[in-house]
Amino acid sequence: MQKKLIALAVAGLVAAPAMAQSNVTIYGLVDVGVSHRSDNITPGVGSKFSVDSGLQSGNRLGFKGTEDLGNGLKAGFVLETGFGIEEPGFRNGSPLFGRQAFVTLSGGFGTLAVGRVYTPQYNLLLSVDPFEFGLVGKMNNLYETDDRVDNTVAYISPSFSGLTVTAAYVNNLSGAETAGNDNDVRVFALSPVYKNGPILLGLNYHKIDPQAAGRPSQDVWDLAGSYDFGVAKVAAAYGYREVNATDERNSWMLGVTVPVSGAGRVLASYNYTKLDVSGTSVDPKATQWAIGYVHDLSKRTNLYVAYADISNKKGETKSVGDSSNGGAGYQKGFNIGIRHKF
Repeated sequence: MQKKLIALAVAGLVAAPAMAQSNVTIYGLVDVGVSHRSDNITPGVGSKFSVDSGLQSGNRLGFKGTEDLGNGLKAGFVLETGFGIEEPGFRNGSPLFGRQAFVTLSGGFGTLAVGRVYTPQYNLLLSVDPFEFGLVGKMNNLYETDDRVDNTVAYISPSFSGLTVTAAYVNNLSGAETAGNDNDVRVFALSPVYKNGPILLGLNYHKIDPQAAGRPSQDVWDLAGSYDFGVAKVAAAYGYREVNATDERNSWMLGVTVPVSGAGRVLASYNYTKLDVSGTSVDPKATQWAIGYVHDLSKRTNLYVAYADISNKKGETKSVGDSSNGGAGYQKGFNIGIRHKF
């Protein structure tokens, strides 16, 4: 109740009409820990030890609300910003609400969302990665993903016996207006996902189409799934990215999550990526193995520890980042810390 009263007061400072919201909530997450990284790609660079925030999940502060419009229709919004606590300040490339910012209209037809949102690819792969795109073990250290996009119109269908379909269109202006609108980058995305009981199976396709001459287009395919056996949840993903019909990147992940003593989970994964470069036999590739443990102290607070090791070959330059911090060229990484949601 206190959160809702505070949220309504904040909304009132922004704009008086916001007080008409039937439900507004403040939510967030604070995550901090220590990291150690070693084995840098650049010769002579020593290991790194640091206190960092946002290791398992990016720190965030958000506002979300819904209003019942009647006749089965609801309007909603999400405004979410990232921040650091070891060096306080905003993150994610925007001074405010750089994580998510969108409005929705939902009903029996599904949900229509407009604004800055996560891509269908991100949502699908996040659901199968044992590390959930966090800690040094995250699969997208190797597996290239397109995470958030501005200027998006997205449609999410109702569930048809567990099957939902997401379609999205982006006309993302990446710079100032120019003749021919050649700063525009258009993205088309389609992602059917089936989820029923222990089974999850999903497909994603999206095309990135820059309008400027000479900038390569990209076609991206992803197939991912998981099955929860109770004693363990196994997951796999395969991705194919074609850049301008010449270079091709193939990536895959195998992962497992094992419940331990009711309050803990052991996480493990193995990742592989290879870039086939047109006109050359030197094709960069990398592998990563990772292991971690998450222990729930409550429904909102957990402790975590993780270790990952990347092996780069033939000029590949992948490194062990985490949810909020880049890997800085290091190929081995360790995290330990605490995360609290509110």
